[in-house]
Amino acid sequence: MKNRHLATILLLVAVLGLHWPASAQVPRELHYFDIPPMMYTDAQGRAAGSLVERLRKAWPAELAMPPLVPAPLKRSLQDILQSVEPICLVGVFKTPERAAGAWFSGPLYRESPSVFLATRSAALRMRRFPSAQALVEDPGLRLLLTDGASYGPQLDAWLRQRGSGVLRVSAPPARQVHMLLRGHADFMFTDLDEASHLLRDLGTAARALEVVMLPGMVESPTRHLMCQRELDRRWLETVDEALRKLDNALPPGS
Repeated sequence: MKNRHLATILLLVAVLGLHWPASAQVPRELHYFDIPPMMYTDAQGRAAGSLVERLRKAWPAELAMPPLVPAPLKRSLQDILQSVEPICLVGVFKTPERAAGAWFSGPLYRESPSVFLATRSAALRMRRFPSAQALVEDPGLRLLLTDGASYGPQLDAWLRQRGSGVLRVSAPPARQVHMLLRGHADFMFTDLDEASHLLRDLGTAARALEVVMLPGMVESPTRHLMCQRELDRRWLETVDEALRKLDNALPPGS
C-alpha cells in the first residue's frame, strides 16, 4: 500500500512538472535598450513604447511579469550568452550566433522600413550611391553604430565588408542623434518610425538632419525576446502562443 501511495505521489509530481514552471525558472529581470518609439522610459520612470506594450499583452496573466529594467545592450547580451544572470533582453534581432547560446521568442515586433538618418551635408553624398549596400560597404562616410548591436544578417554582412569608418557607442539612439549634430559621425541606421520620433523630439535642431532611403534597403527586421538558456523555456512558449493570438486577432493589413 505504501509503495502504491508513493507511486501516486511521484506521478502527481511528474504531471505537475509538465504544467507551469516555478517562478524561480522565469527571468529575474527583463532588460531593454532605449529605442523610441518601440521602447523607452516615460516621464514617470516606467518602461513604455509599442514593443513593451505588446509584450505586456502577451505575458501570461497567471505569472507575475518581472520588472522591466533599462540596461546597456552589450552588457545584457554578455550576461545572457555567458549565463551570468537569469535575465531576458527585450527587442533584439535574432542572429545565428545569438540563437546558438540563448532562447528566442517568436517575433515581438516588426520594424517600419529601414532608413538612414544623416547630416544634411552627408545626405547629399549618400544619394549619389547606387544602392544601400554600396553606401554601407564604402568607408568614406563615418557611420555611427550601437556597440554590441546586430542590425540583422544582411546589414551585418555589409558591415563586415566595410572595415573602417565606424564609431561604436553605448548611447541609445536618442543620444546618438546629438552626436550626429555635433559632427562625431555622418549617418546612422534606424527605421522610419524611430526616425520620425527622434526628429520630432529634436525640435528645430532636426533641420540639420535628413532621412535617406536608397535602392536595396534591407527588409524590415523583426525584434524578439532573448533569454538565458538556463531558464525554463515553457513559459516562453506560452508567450509565443499569446503573440500568435494577438496577430490572428488583428484586422487584415494591420
